Amino acid sequence: MAAAASTTGRSIFRIRHYDCVGFDMDHTLCRYRLGAVFEMEYQALADYLIREKGYDARLKRPLAEDANFLHKGIVMDVDFGNFVKLSADGRVLRASHGTRAMTDAEITGQYGPLRSDESLRQMAADPIDATEGPIHRKYRPFKDYFDLPALVMCARIVDLLDYANGNKPLEKYNFWKDVLYGLVEMFSRDNLKLNAGGYYPKIKLNPELYLRPCGDGLKKWLTEVKKKQVTFLISGSDPDYVQWVASYCLGTDWKNYFDYIVCASRKPGFFSGNRPFQRWNHSNSSAGGVEDQEIELEELLPINKTIYLRGNWNQLKSSMAWCCGVDHPKVLYFGDHLIQDVLAADTSRLDVVAMVEELAAESQPKKSPPIDGLCSYKRWGSFFYDEGGPDSNGPGRLPVDRMNTLWSNLIAQHARLCISYMEAISDYPTDHEFATTQNGHTKFLGFLPSLPTCLL
Repeated sequence: MAAAASTTGRSIFRIRHYDCVGFDMDHTLCRYRLGAVFEMEYQALADYLIREKGYDARLKRPLAEDANFLHKGIVMDVDFGNFVKLSADGRVLRASHGTRAMTDAEITGQYGPLRSDESLRQMAADPIDATEGPIHRKYRPFKDYFDLPALVMCARIVDLLDYANGNKPLEKYNFWKDVLYGLVEMFSRDNLKLNAGGYYPKIKLNPELYLRPCGDGLKKWLTEVKKKQVTFLISGSDPDYVQWVASYCLGTDWKNYFDYIVCASRKPGFFSGNRPFQRWNHSNSSAGGVEDQEIELEELLPINKTIYLRGNWNQLKSSMAWCCGVDHPKVLYFGDHLIQDVLAADTSRLDVVAMVEELAAESQPKKSPPIDGLCSYKRWGSFFYDEGGPDSNGPGRLPVDRMNTLWSNLIAQHARLCISYMEAISDYPTDHEFATTQNGHTKFLGFLPSLPTCLL
């Protein structure tokens, strides 16, 4: 396998510097046709709320009518029905009550002259704790593409409740649990096993409508990486779903690209916890697979394309160290979730490449094709930058210093590289050197295929 990783400065990024290279699956290696997926998920959620919870049938409007409202990372103020875009220090940059944009006066009236409160500042200071602990009950961020349609659903519910209240806001909103139950039901393991509900049957029946098959160039690149480095997959999805999606996107031989495969990993806890591994037996997949007893360290080996469940990073890293013959292997990980992948992995001392499709939506058209379903910069501004942020236009500032939103700041602080899709990097040979400094400054983040226009 790989030789010991060479010691290089942070100014150069090269895949070949690493002993082990790993990937998330959903929205990283396996990309979705976001516009179609968002619409399908929204309608499934609307059906559930109308049928099971008695919500107004007017929620069945097409999601596309409010496509500009979709913006990854928007935080819902659960009690007050507000939706806020946060700065890196937890201040409200923009806000909406339901789908109606709030004025500056309304924002300061709600959140004070500093446009913040203690919980929002805590969310910015420690996103992992804030989105896993008690703050999550008060402020709920829509962190990834799987739950993003619920953002529009919640805003529309606020609109309808206000309308029924004489076009006045309620003192407190109590609908979030119903929406959460709808999301849980949509992606439940039982529905996956039974091929039931509003999500799994549709995506399995017509995968070409919702998934993007990986190109031959990416497959060849993955093969080249595996020739000289230990490769691994860490997915939070159930193994039955991973098996199906990866087979469609990468091919039925998808397991050949990885030495280690981990599913149902429960990130971010995978990187910091000590849950034991279990081996998954696909022979009884109609019943959800059979989980064997806990696996000891010496048994966690890359044999027979085994799929492992749950587990923890320290045990996986120790096994990969044995596999590649390096006591302290240098590890690179590609992931899209800015908390569960980027922040959590970097905190555990992996180098990270952040997969951010918003980069494609905001880059120069000649260098990066637009992404369907992502046009919220027309409503919420850039994912990476907002003119309301601190020192946003300081003289001579580098692009990374202008990344002042909460989520772009996570990229700046915790990723080595930011890419819009895997092909942006797989188009280069694995020994290609990417310069990640500018004018002698070390605090610069690389973007592929190009900088977002707001940072030029």
